[in-house]
Amino acid sequence: MTTHSKSPVVGIDLGGTKALAGVVEANGTVRSRVYLPSRDLKGRPSELLDRIAEGAGTAASEADLPFNAIQAVGLCVPGPLDRTRSVVAMAPNLGWIDLAVREQLERRLPGKSVFLENDVRAAALGEHRLGAGRGYSSMLAVFVGSGVGGGMVVDGELFHGDHGGAGEIGHMVVRAGGPRCGCGRAGCLEAMAARDAVGRYVIADVARGHKTLLTDILQGDLLAFTSRDLAQAVAQHDAVAIRAARRSARYTGLAIGSVVNLVDPAIVVVGGGIAEALGQPYVGWAAEIARRQILSSARDVPIVPSQLRDDAGLLGAALTAFAGQDGN
Repeated sequence: MTTHSKSPVVGIDLGGTKALAGVVEANGTVRSRVYLPSRDLKGRPSELLDRIAEGAGTAASEADLPFNAIQAVGLCVPGPLDRTRSVVAMAPNLGWIDLAVREQLERRLPGKSVFLENDVRAAALGEHRLGAGRGYSSMLAVFVGSGVGGGMVVDGELFHGDHGGAGEIGHMVVRAGGPRCGCGRAGCLEAMAARDAVGRYVIADVARGHKTLLTDILQGDLLAFTSRDLAQAVAQHDAVAIRAARRSARYTGLAIGSVVNLVDPAIVVVGGGIAEALGQPYVGWAAEIARRQILSSARDVPIVPSQLRDDAGLLGAALTAFAGQDGN
């Protein structure tokens, strides 16, 4: 993708709690960042799209750019897309179903072209082009946080598959008959490795009589923990927190090993709230398990932490806009 001569775009990373909008240069420089709340407008798509459109203008102002200098907007959303119609098929965190987002945003942003991508795929694209996967022809990205998602790059391009769902590593079954996942099936990676799963492991350990610093950190409400709380306890060598985190990493590693055997990527990038809060220890635990599963021909594949952190989705959304202008 040749973007060196292109004018800046606005990238928007939309989540169920907040959105991050920013002006991004073709070389990946982020010139502004504007945070917009989204949780208060769940189930009110028209009002949220109004806020997003306004936020795009604010991002240009914060970057000292006239809004007419922006020709394209990239938006990544937390849910599956019907890419043929630029429609968000379902975004449960936003209360969206079959919403024609591109059409509605372009109506609010006259003269701007809007391009859509799934949030996790966008983050994978960002990591490949501008982060830990830069320079590799293929990549598997795995993001472990409140959920588990992934993305794949093949021959330098984001791979969507025939139905747009390629990379859904979070819904690989890693434990037959395991806990129920939010998707309705049992034993998915998300049900075994995401934040709720880690909380479940901590609570079970406490019920067996084990002490943990998390009880004090959270004032007794173990269901309220964040990835940062978990990292704080792990850093203080809390045995319960370490066991819970390592169990999450174990299932993440099992899934990574299986996917590496299937598609043989040049690099694996691990990110998301839990992995980023815990850093190299989490990635190392997952890599140790993954390498036990990987066939000898690919056992040396790099398995590394993500680099872009909170900017991954923003940059991926911007890259989606640049690619859309190129007609890719």
